[in-house]
Amino acid sequence: MMAALGMLRIVPSWCCWILALVALCLGCEIHGAGRVQAKWDAQVKQQAAAAEAALEVRREQNRATGAEQALKAAQIQKGHDDEMAKVRSDLRNSERLRLGAAWCDGFTPGPAQAGGTGGSNAANAPGRILSSELDRAVKSLIEQAEEAAAAARAAQAFIRENGMPPP
Repeated sequence: MMAALGMLRIVPSWCCWILALVALCLGCEIHGAGRVQAKWDAQVKQQAAAAEAALEVRREQNRATGAEQALKAAQIQKGHDDEMAKVRSDLRNSERLRLGAAWCDGFTPGPAQAGGTGGSNAANAPGRILSSELDRAVKSLIEQAEEAAAAARAAQAFIRENGMPPP
């Protein structure tokens, strides 16, 4: 102990004051760093909570938009299905298709001849009834064409309803 006191007497007093000041600064720095770190951590938690709240609001908006779009899609699909049900019913209830007299002459080239109603494509003109197999095939093609047209009409209606028609 005496040796330590002896050494302190060798060190000038101004040096002791500088050492005390350095020790005080280090103590304040260590204590202040804890406060700064606590503020930083609180701010990070606050930002994370705000980001999570904003994300939850966005998720809720997305769910609402999804429900709205599902409702519109169901309405469009219902319109399409109703239209196609009518087309299918009309095709089922229609008579077998006929070829007009212009198709029944064997496609013989020759001079054009004026004929009466018997040689025309009028509604009651004599002609050949299509076979049931060919009739089904033609009606199937008609149904496919109507299916595509109905889908296109549904898409056009959706575009018009949502204010997106081309300029």
